[in-house]
Amino acid sequence: MADYIFNVARVLAQTSGPSRVVDVVAPASVLDVPELSGPVRGTARFTRLSDAVLVTGEMQAPARLPCARCTDDVDVKVEFALDDQFVPRVDPVRGGVIDPGDRWHLDPGHNLDLSQVLAEGAISALPPRVICAGPCEAPWDGPAMSEPAMDPRLAPLERLRRQMLHKDYDSHG
Repeated sequence: MADYIFNVARVLAQTSGPSRVVDVVAPASVLDVPELSGPVRGTARFTRLSDAVLVTGEMQAPARLPCARCTDDVDVKVEFALDDQFVPRVDPVRGGVIDPGDRWHLDPGHNLDLSQVLAEGAISALPPRVICAGPCEAPWDGPAMSEPAMDPRLAPLERLRRQMLHKDYDSHG
């Protein structure tokens, strides 16, 4: 089996509380996250709950994102935590179908596939903006980010506004 799919039948056969620690390695090609430049790696703990398997752990992966200023590629390391529950499709003790609610399902063979959880974690850990270590690190000398440049077509209206509100111009923004 792959290093991101684990059979948890033994964990399900136990009472609540016992846990098992595993090493996780999931290739970027399996996760369908184009920003990843290498595998997601980490350690996961499977803990038996009364009706589910709790998966906790710390993961990390290399990613490549475009610089926010020059669009050169920037290599970053993303890190994220796992904290998800997986439920069997059928209750191993009482029988009957289990409603997963907001939890993940195990497959019918009690295999726990972390690929979707790892993909979601990696996506949520991607930084929204990165700056490369090249000349882009220099202070930005363009217009201030908080002050958008005025559209030149609106300049006559701005002059009129200043004339009409000349006394308290600053207080009206």
